[in-house]
Amino acid sequence: MPAKGRVSIPWQIVFTVISPINIWAFYRIKKLRRYVLYVIIPSALIVLTLSLIGYYEMTLIDPFGGQMSSDIVMPTPPYMTPIKPQVVKFDTIPYNVIGITSSVALTIFSIYLMIKWVRD
Repeated sequence: MPAKGRVSIPWQIVFTVISPINIWAFYRIKKLRRYVLYVIIPSALIVLTLSLIGYYEMTLIDPFGGQMSSDIVMPTPPYMTPIKPQVVKFDTIPYNVIGITSSVALTIFSIYLMIKWVRD
């Protein structure tokens, strides 16, 4: 239930940092819709974008979805020499950095919104 009186700012900040409870914290101050619009939807879009880009890059590196080993020779017509597939390591560090940075930024933004909206 939404709070009827004043709420404790320090407790609301603690609740904002804990993932499932943050929704309840913003519901309690009657700002859940804005929180979903400003934080949850952008977070979902970032995750979806990183997932799609990562999947696309993985298919460029290994179009067979990781089912080929380095010992398998790709079939070719009889007049060509067999070609071994190139094994390239997929670099996940940029995706991790972007994901962690956006998560920290959105958490800080959530705390800022909580403080701002509780004081109103």
